[in-house]
Amino acid sequence: MSNIKNKTMEEKKIKKLNTAKGQKEPTVEDYKNYCDQLLQQRNQIALQLKEATNVLSKLPILFEVIKYREVFPEEFTKACVNEVMAIMLPPVEAEKKDGDQNPKD
Repeated sequence: MSNIKNKTMEEKKIKKLNTAKGQKEPTVEDYKNYCDQLLQQRNQIALQLKEATNVLSKLPILFEVIKYREVFPEEFTKACVNEVMAIMLPPVEAEKKDGDQNPKD
């Protein structure tokens, strides 16, 4: 109960400070917009998490293919090696390497 009272008192203090500074109190529409923004951020983060989970679950399989490369066709193992390298190298480094090669042409 005291936490709830403290929060409401803090909210009142913040509102007083905002009104003293000339800022208007947020409207219901402002809160709805803020909630929409948070929902979009949550959806983006959930998508990134899902992609990362998929990549992490794929890595052990790729390493097993590389480990037993004699069982698989050579092109398939090369594709697996390239995919592991793409996952392991940060995108920034890949862009720098591409940028370094282009000026030489």
